[in-house]
Amino acid sequence: MYTIKATFTGLVHMMMNRFFEAITTEPGGSRRKGDADREADIIRALHINPKTKCVAVPADNIKMMLVGNQARPGAAKIMGSYREKQKGTEYKTNCDGSIWVMGRKDPLWCELLPARKIYDEIDERAFVTQKGKGGSARKIARRPLLTLPWHVPFLISVTDDNVTSEWVRDIFRVAGLYCGICAYGPKFGRCEITEWEIVDTPKGRES
Repeated sequence: MYTIKATFTGLVHMMMNRFFEAITTEPGGSRRKGDADREADIIRALHINPKTKCVAVPADNIKMMLVGNQARPGAAKIMGSYREKQKGTEYKTNCDGSIWVMGRKDPLWCELLPARKIYDEIDERAFVTQKGKGGSARKIARRPLLTLPWHVPFLISVTDDNVTSEWVRDIFRVAGLYCGICAYGPKFGRCEITEWEIVDTPKGRES
């Protein structure tokens, strides 16, 4: 087992959308929201560490950059299926079983630097929900943005010594550039590794 200190530095703005679809019905809908309601929706979409009361990135969110979900593929699939055929399952198994992401101050939360108590800007975009004889029904999604510059320091615990730090760094590099942190990546949340320090490497093994 060994540990890596790493930092992602943003290349574009980061969008958050925490378990909550901040959607406001536009004219034609059954209800219009006032400014206070819309502001509350946007704030609820932020990830906020309950201990520090600051905007932060859940450690699980960075792990999901590796393994992916139904909405978008993770770095394991990009590297193991798109680049090297038939290795997608092997790569995902390594990420699931051997790589753990933790915050430096709080294991569950990776701090966002510079620190913020609130979002910087709002992303607003319309989308069609249905089409019919009476025209198209549309809604507007409003989500919080964290603007540049931003940095996310975190720790990586590698539990299998056979998984080399070079391989780990490569998959995190792909995750940052092709997956992105938080919502709507890689249009938002795309980032690069700017810190990579291996600590407590097993004796007798080279990284």
